[in-house]
Amino acid sequence: MLGYFNKSSSKQLIINCGASRITAAVVSSSGGVLQIEKLVTEILNYDYFNDDAWLGAVGVALHTLHHQHKFSGNASFVIPGNQVLTKTIRIPHVEESKRAQIIAFEAQQNIPYPLHEVVWDSQVVGDDGVETEVLFIACKSNTIEDFCGEVARAGFSVDTINAATVLDYNAIQYAYPTLDEDVLLINIGARSTNLLFKNPDGFFVRNIQLGGNSLTQNIADSIGKPFAKADELKHKFFSDDLDYSDDDSGAKLLTSCSESFMRRMGQEITRSIVNYRRQKGGAAPKRILLNGRGALLEGLTEQLSTSQKVDVDFFDPLQNVTLCGELDSDSISLRLEISEIIGAAAQHMVADSAGVNLLPDEVQREMEFGSKKPYLIIAGICLALSPWPVFVGHKQLGSAYEKAAQATQAQVAPLQSRLSQILDNTNEAVKISESIRRVEGLVNSKTNWIQFFAELQASLTKAEDVWLDSLEVQREQASEGEASYEVVIEGQMLVRETADDTAGIDQEVISRRIKSLQSSFEDSKFIVSSKPPNINWSDLRNGLNVLTFTINLVVDTAKPL
Repeated sequence: MLGYFNKSSSKQLIINCGASRITAAVVSSSGGVLQIEKLVTEILNYDYFNDDAWLGAVGVALHTLHHQHKFSGNASFVIPGNQVLTKTIRIPHVEESKRAQIIAFEAQQNIPYPLHEVVWDSQVVGDDGVETEVLFIACKSNTIEDFCGEVARAGFSVDTINAATVLDYNAIQYAYPTLDEDVLLINIGARSTNLLFKNPDGFFVRNIQLGGNSLTQNIADSIGKPFAKADELKHKFFSDDLDYSDDDSGAKLLTSCSESFMRRMGQEITRSIVNYRRQKGGAAPKRILLNGRGALLEGLTEQLSTSQKVDVDFFDPLQNVTLCGELDSDSISLRLEISEIIGAAAQHMVADSAGVNLLPDEVQREMEFGSKKPYLIIAGICLALSPWPVFVGHKQLGSAYEKAAQATQAQVAPLQSRLSQILDNTNEAVKISESIRRVEGLVNSKTNWIQFFAELQASLTKAEDVWLDSLEVQREQASEGEASYEVVIEGQMLVRETADDTAGIDQEVISRRIKSLQSSFEDSKFIVSSKPPNINWSDLRNGLNVLTFTINLVVDTAKPL
């Protein structure tokens, strides 16, 4: 099979490897207009909550794309937000040549992995001449290596590995080139949701671990069915393929699960808006655009419009895009699942574009060598069969051996260094193992903690404009039969009333809202007592209208926790 995609071609093969499906597209451009010539989607079949299983499913889908749909050659790949770590880092304004070293230092202080265990890249998102704001994106090295292995086995080669997290920015820049207002683009995927705040000066991204699979799992838990059955039921119900009466218990259950999911989504969005305004000092979004297949959930646009007090519309990345063949530009589902491909294709067509490349240099060199290997073999055969004699003197042969030895030593040196690192980390690994053992002992002896936290989560989802920042379990000295744990919950509440100071806020009303939340927590059978909530009115911020509170819950360990 001859591949017609290569670096010199005007056409691009872009493959978006999402959490639940893979979409491959052949994209070309003419006169500044993108054209999609071919588009194929393959569903991934695996345990969505097993990250390790995702790579295997990707390999199967890529094999299908290659052998059934005749895709081949060099491709630009996109990996989903749940597979990458995203951090916003502020560094001093320095020359670009010195930037990478400073980013690496700052990143090491902000990520949970050693830097040598990840592949990373960065994107500048702001620079005021004093500080540079950088979006740091990383993926575990073994994940990237295994991903490249699956790609190679399926018959493709890798041009770039981009992160879906940033590509929506290119898509919105391309689709709405004259947009100059503050906009929030919400891309709801299967495993996670990407939030992109676009303003006239740049953008800000945040990925939250809440997606369509969260709703499916909630349905599965409620009806006592496997995840796959719940997913099938979800799609049929919300696409009106199931005929339920209004008073049907099954319909009421599915509607309740949906409403709970939308409340959680609304709370996470509210929290993200507040954090965005704190970090960027910008204005609240004037408009919300929905993207991703999860945006098709019935009632979501209305719920978000009500909770956020702004217009909510579907994002249309196909503006300024020509579709070939039987592709339907009016298809809402198509528009909601193609923005990452448009963003990747438009990366070199829009001003101030965003994009990273998580393909390691050494992997790229190996893949390039692999593609040239057949030609090198042919060249060797031709040389061996050439009519003129080839003389190799002892001196030349010795020189060749010497060069080979030097090359071998150069390869061994990094391995020796790596071995030294492994040995140096052995003691630390022993300490970590001991810590894990102690934690496992606690978990095994207190199995009902999970149920307790689930009850707290259920209570929280019923509250409006409230989120938790921290939860600390403190051990108390107690006599036999008495409570021995105190759970300290710190959270924030959004106060939608506008006021220049706390004098204009009805503190009694706000106090009742927090006390109502505490009362809901106290409904748990594990709660013995609680202390009056502590509300920090001084933290109420002008414009943001956010206050902090603390709730102390006393837990009875005599009840089997």
